Amino acid sequence: MLCRRLWSRWLAGMVCSSVLLLAGCGDFFSKDSGSGGGGNTVGSYTYVGTQTGVLTSYAVSSTGALSTLAGSPYQLSSAAINSLAVTPANGFLYAGVAGAGVFGLGINSGSGVPTLINTSALVQDVAPIAVVVDPSGKFLLVAGLADGAAAVGEYAINSDGTLSEVGGSPVSITFPQNTDTTNLSVSGIAVAPNSSYVFVTLGQLGVAPLPFNTSGGLSGNNAVLILPKATSNISNQDLGVAVNSTSSALFVGETNVGIRVFTIGSNSAFTEISGSPFSAGGQPRALAFDSTGDYLYAANASDNTISGYSVLASGSLTPLSGSPFSSVGSQPNALVLDQSKKFLIEANIQGSPDVQIFSFDATTAGKLDPGATATNATTAAAIASTH
Repeated sequence: MLCRRLWSRWLAGMVCSSVLLLAGCGDFFSKDSGSGGGGNTVGSYTYVGTQTGVLTSYAVSSTGALSTLAGSPYQLSSAAINSLAVTPANGFLYAGVAGAGVFGLGINSGSGVPTLINTSALVQDVAPIAVVVDPSGKFLLVAGLADGAAAVGEYAINSDGTLSEVGGSPVSITFPQNTDTTNLSVSGIAVAPNSSYVFVTLGQLGVAPLPFNTSGGLSGNNAVLILPKATSNISNQDLGVAVNSTSSALFVGETNVGIRVFTIGSNSAFTEISGSPFSAGGQPRALAFDSTGDYLYAANASDNTISGYSVLASGSLTPLSGSPFSSVGSQPNALVLDQSKKFLIEANIQGSPDVQIFSFDATTAGKLDPGATATNATTAAAIASTH
């Protein structure tokens, strides 16, 4: 308890020192830019967080043009924005800020402009690395560290966007006896579409499946799903994570190995499928499906490429024509499908550009065609879009 109190006091101090220019700024994001995505119908709104704490907001037009919303870019914090998530009804945006907690923003339904719900973090008991909203839109799940140990925080999303901690949260991630957690690195989080599991990638320590349900019941993991394969005596890391639309297969991006695929069974039964792992770039940091679930994409940070695959019902992957796609910036770190489902958008930590839009080719199935770019989100590390 003493550690928890000291942790809370430290976080409170961090919030006071790291959140800049927020007091009295409830109307900072007040007006749309009026550009409407280059004069075309807006198809979605996309939000990008940077390692310097800047939040940049965009309208994405029906033709794939990017335009910056009013008040953007905005210095949300002096610390890195590690992850972003938008609720399914597009009412709220949540930002996980390193060392500070989770901030909430309301999204204006007419302009897409986000406005802070509170000038301080809504929750602070888990230092956030990755955040996700469950399929029902009722709960925010936060993967990170609680008192220095890997954990997942669970919070009910209130009607005003504020968060209420669910009983028993945060839930600790457990490891087999005698596991050396020195190299623990929480990386990503995903929720199965049927809400059966929450999956957390843990770098060199594998993937933790935490049982979940539609009422928001989150339980501790019974086991660590996998340990990364070793190549040339190098301990690899599990990074990107995704689940298919039928909640029957789990996809994990593993450094120097590729995409590993596991069937999802009951009672934490997982089996790696035949043919897994499937080749990808050196650091598949983010995974995303298209709207049909027939195609999967992996952002390869060390290769500056995006690998694309067609996906069978079994989870088996086949590289798409033209994959890996190389018209990408430097160190792609995050992927998101836009609300119109016409575009895949990626964020690059090292820029060139910071944000890149891809459309799906009209003649070659699954192929990505590069489109609009943005260069006003330096060190872009996180991305989210309206649904």
